[in-house]
Amino acid sequence: MKIGQLAEATSVSTSRIRFYEKHGLIPPPTRLENGYRDYPEETISRLRTIAMSKALGFTLSEIRRILPDDPSNLIARSDVVANLETKLVDIDQQIENLKAMRGKVRKMITYFEDPNSAKC
Repeated sequence: MKIGQLAEATSVSTSRIRFYEKHGLIPPPTRLENGYRDYPEETISRLRTIAMSKALGFTLSEIRRILPDDPSNLIARSDVVANLETKLVDIDQQIENLKAMRGKVRKMITYFEDPNSAKC
């Protein structure tokens, strides 16, 4: 399948597909005689997995570690669950950090509204 067809099937831009290829998230396709890329069907599910993982906050390096080396292999459910649980712990930590920062911002607001009411 040509890159334009792959882009249409996955809603991933052709430039993003080339980027993922360059960074090893999808294997390089074969080249047709005219130089066009020819992607196998399993690239569709791999790109959908990458897009979903990015939407869940996974970094490209995390995604690279999750994806099997052989694109025709599926990710084991237990691996998916383990990675999602790890991401959930990360999200919970980010929430706690943001709550702490929010409290500091509120103190600064209070201070600047009335410098005598509180110390930063």
